[in-house]
Amino acid sequence: MDIFNANPLLVRQPKRFMVDLSDYEVFDVHGRQIAQVREQGAGGGMQVLRALSRSTSGFERRVHVDDVYGRTRLVIRKHWSWMTASTSVNLPDGRPVGSIEQDLKFFGSQFSLMDPEKRTIGTIEGDFTALDFRIKDHAEHEIARVDRRVPDLGEMFTTADSYALHQRYPSLPQPLGTLVVASAIAIDLVLREGK
Repeated sequence: MDIFNANPLLVRQPKRFMVDLSDYEVFDVHGRQIAQVREQGAGGGMQVLRALSRSTSGFERRVHVDDVYGRTRLVIRKHWSWMTASTSVNLPDGRPVGSIEQDLKFFGSQFSLMDPEKRTIGTIEGDFTALDFRIKDHAEHEIARVDRRVPDLGEMFTTADSYALHQRYPSLPQPLGTLVVASAIAIDLVLREGK
C-alpha cells in the first residue's frame, strides 16, 4: 500500500511545540504509516527568520513525500506568497506534475488544480470554516473530499492538524490523480502552516 492507492489517506502532523517546520506522517485506513513528509531547505537562517516573524504563512516551504523505504515519491513546494499561494507538485526527478493555485476568495477557500501547461483540470472548494473541502474535476463532478479533523484535547495547544482524503474513484487520469493525493498536504501548507 502506498500514497497513490490508499483510500482513505490519513495525513497527520506530529505534536510539536514552538517549531515552524513542516512535517507530516501519512497512514492508510488500518493505521499503518505509508509515507513521511518532511520540509527540505529550511536551515538555521530560515529558522531564525521564522522565529522573528509574527506570521510565516507567506514563506516558501518545500516538502518531500517519502515512502516507507525512504524513497522520495513527490516534491511539493509552496512558493513565496502574499495574498494567494501557488503550490507546485513535481516528481522526484524534477518533472512537473502540475500545480495547486489558491484563488482569492473572502469566504471559504478555493484552489484550482492545474496541469503542467497551466490548464485548469479541477478545483478544490472549502467551506467557510476550512474544515471540509470538495475536490471536483473540470466537469464539476466531485471526485474526492478532504476533511480537516478537529484536534483532540492533547493537540489543542500544539500546531498539529489532521486530514483525511477520501477518493470517490479508484483511479483518476493523470496528472489529476497525483494532484488529488497532494491536495491534503498542499491545503495545510497554504492555509495552516505558519499561522
